[in-house]
Amino acid sequence: MRKMFVLLVVVLIGVTLGYQKAQAADPIYVGFNEIRSGPFKAPGDRFLTGLEVAIKEINGTGGLLGRPVELVVEDNQMKPEIAVQKLKKMILSDKCEAIFQGASSTVALALAQAMPRYKKIFICTGSFAMDLTGQNFNPYSFRTNASVAILAKAMALYIGKRKEFKKVYMINQDYSYGHDAANFYERFVKEIAPDTQIVGKDFHPIFNKDFAPYISKVKASGADYLLTGNWGTDEIQLLIQARSLGLKIPVAGLLQGDITVLAAMPGDEAVGNFGVVSFFLGYDTPEARKFEDWFYEKSGGSWPVEQTWLSYKGMILYAEAVKKAGSLDIDKVIKAFEGLKWNGPAGTVTMRAKDHQVLQPMMVGQVVKKTKYYDFPYMKPIQVIPPEQLEYKPEEFGWKPYKEEK
Repeated sequence: MRKMFVLLVVVLIGVTLGYQKAQAADPIYVGFNEIRSGPFKAPGDRFLTGLEVAIKEINGTGGLLGRPVELVVEDNQMKPEIAVQKLKKMILSDKCEAIFQGASSTVALALAQAMPRYKKIFICTGSFAMDLTGQNFNPYSFRTNASVAILAKAMALYIGKRKEFKKVYMINQDYSYGHDAANFYERFVKEIAPDTQIVGKDFHPIFNKDFAPYISKVKASGADYLLTGNWGTDEIQLLIQARSLGLKIPVAGLLQGDITVLAAMPGDEAVGNFGVVSFFLGYDTPEARKFEDWFYEKSGGSWPVEQTWLSYKGMILYAEAVKKAGSLDIDKVIKAFEGLKWNGPAGTVTMRAKDHQVLQPMMVGQVVKKTKYYDFPYMKPIQVIPPEQLEYKPEEFGWKPYKEEK
């Protein structure tokens, strides 16, 4: 009888341990709510690559909290209403603990505003509109890349100190991010170089096909340079048409570092233009060179540029917050994320606690004809701007404390 009892206890212990082990091995699901079709699909592809490399790295070192991370992918078609529909499925049916998104500030704002309902983490890896960490701030949303204010200030700090650039014409997309790009650049460049003249400012519909009327106005204005926050096909068409119509002044493109745009140029249309990102290939430090080579190998031949780098960084920061929290408990993860520091290839990245906006070094680069990375013109880093020079008071840009609806 005693032997049978002991045997039963051993069996029960074995079953319990096996169950606990199985439970510990259950995946942690994270969602990628992104554009996966249509004319802006290419940025979505690059965001996906970055996430996949980060998850592969995490799983290769034991997973997250001892559990493997698995990615759930949904196509939001860059439409806010579809993104919110897919969000519901990803959280309620797919059991995602966090949602990642990068392309389109309009989509990012829609997702962020829905997160308090589900009480899960939203990681915005590449959308730049100020409202996300400003007037629409909520504790469940984090931006792991620059805001448009940071992009604009970094560009203004470089361009504004160059004597040959005193007259600027601005062309931007007609939605929240595009208006932010124009307004904040004007604000910062006037602070840095008060004698700067804004000789023109236009906003155009997204997916615009004909830039000739805008280019004519730029040429007639006597501008020294063109400032744009355009991205995707709107940036591609603006640059190609500007050069074909004889516009020779340089373009200061807040998102000129987008590899999709640079690869789409039929010739040297982008050469001489300026861009701002948080990491450029060719940054000459041991840490940056090591990271470039490591990423290229792990990704199967992709360099850590723009969207790829942004989503990689976002996933790593989320993983660091979960590890610091030691739990998936939402309140603990939020607390761990606030003030989190991570030593990246370009320097220290800090998640500001007040507005959940990341602060990091920013690089200004210029497009050159030849680099070792691509067979088309790419960016060369020319200046690194430390995060302390890019700080701003959230309250001055629309931030207000979050009040939970009852």
